[in-house]
Amino acid sequence: MNLMIVEDELRLLNNIARNIPWEEHGIDVVATADNGVDALRLFERTKPNIVLLDIQIAELDGLSLARHITQEDPLVKIVVLSGHDDFKYAQSAIDLNVVKYLLKPAGNPEVLKAVLEARERIRTELETLYNQERMQRKWAEHLPRLQDLFCQSWMAGKYAGWELERRSRELMIELPDRTAYTVVVVDIDPLPPGEKRFTADDAPLLQVTLLGLAEELLDRVPCLLFPDYDGTAVLVFTAPLEAEWNERAENGFMADVQQHTAKLLTVFKEYMKVTASAGIGRPVYEKEAAGASYRQAGLALKERVVHGRDIVIPFRDAPHPQTAVPIDAEMEKLLSYALESGQRDKAIEVVDRWVVRAIDRAQTPDEVYENVMFLSALILRSIQTHGWPLAEVLGEQYAYFRRLPERLSKERIVEWLHGTVDSITRYVNERKTTSRHALVTAMIEFVDSGIHEDIGLHEAADKLFINPSYLSRLFKQHMGQSFTAYIVERKMKLAMQWLNEGMKVSETAAMLGYRDFSYFTRVFRKHWGIPPAEAKGMGDKGAGG
Repeated sequence: MNLMIVEDELRLLNNIARNIPWEEHGIDVVATADNGVDALRLFERTKPNIVLLDIQIAELDGLSLARHITQEDPLVKIVVLSGHDDFKYAQSAIDLNVVKYLLKPAGNPEVLKAVLEARERIRTELETLYNQERMQRKWAEHLPRLQDLFCQSWMAGKYAGWELERRSRELMIELPDRTAYTVVVVDIDPLPPGEKRFTADDAPLLQVTLLGLAEELLDRVPCLLFPDYDGTAVLVFTAPLEAEWNERAENGFMADVQQHTAKLLTVFKEYMKVTASAGIGRPVYEKEAAGASYRQAGLALKERVVHGRDIVIPFRDAPHPQTAVPIDAEMEKLLSYALESGQRDKAIEVVDRWVVRAIDRAQTPDEVYENVMFLSALILRSIQTHGWPLAEVLGEQYAYFRRLPERLSKERIVEWLHGTVDSITRYVNERKTTSRHALVTAMIEFVDSGIHEDIGLHEAADKLFINPSYLSRLFKQHMGQSFTAYIVERKMKLAMQWLNEGMKVSETAAMLGYRDFSYFTRVFRKHWGIPPAEAKGMGDKGAGG
């Protein structure tokens, strides 16, 4: 929760802001102000959840400010800290939804307790606000897009079986068992020379029109429709596997699929005066295998270069067998995640599982080589996705990618794979460390450049565009002290140096951003054990002795 403090007494303001352990209770002080106008400006900028507010403040009184805040954001909770015990002030505060009215002088424990009570009120109200009905409405708004993304990932083979079941239920997509699935990919044909009604820039519009027309024509047909990554229409036809399902039933199902697809192309051509073609994959009998039918449909669609436009093309076997291991979506995801997150042991575990499956069970040298090429492509794709330089990431392993045929023995393949995992995870972890060190360096530079100002964690976070809580944890992890403590230590060392050199105490306080002279004195005494006046000129005395 974020807290803003508004108090015109600087000593009290500094005491509340700095001497109450807000961070220990999950409260971030995001702004302080000593008048109503500044407070209103800071409120609009920082959007605090809780405002600790004095009533008697300059330029815009506390009750008027509370009224502005309540109108701007009714969820914000206000705790009043006032020297007025008149009932009319308390009554006005109640009307403005103030959760606590504290009378001065209120102690720090009492102020902390009031703010924590306000935080609990906010949490309770948020739970009520974001009730099931609201969440369902939001869910319904985003559901179509989420369903499309799910279907695209399904066709790409990104889900393991259990994940496919769970995600489809969550998104209210029915993928029944004991069902035949056939995938059709439909795309607009390249526009012919001389076409004047449409240009290549109109392709997205034509694709959307094609998909909308398919939804109308196939409204009563068991078929799931969605746009692919590139906008092409994907149709997943289904048929229940009855007890008498046989080759004849399969042929009838595929004939229906071809008939529905051909009708779609005909109507689209009549309506838009533009042609489209379709590729049809073979039927599969497990939903996890639908990606195979999808890939077949894509390959079939490419055949329109040979067969012409405005055509439905069923998939036919390639003239040569495929010997590579089938894509295991779960294993591929685990390996990619382990590499990208720098988890060496997890990546080694996945690689060793793959070796058992793809190398130990291979029957010929060609199968071994093709399987190794497949895993190499997966590794290279993981690196390329992040835009990392291959040679730098792979190190000495980079050269081995050019000599894969030399490494056909199982022992040498395992050695190469483990070395590759070591290189990638080491690179990832070094990048993390470098990035973190750069942030800490930037925070230290921020302190040095703003040493003459009243700066803190949130000013640094604003400057670096980073979450303040993350910055606080990172700084303490690397420096062994909090960012606030570092600022105080840095300022106190400079104060001692300048005072020793003969600078006036008031001038030193001002140069270090302390507007409250007495507060500077307290901080200095707490840090050094002596008041600033005693430190002044100590350097000269030491030199003279």
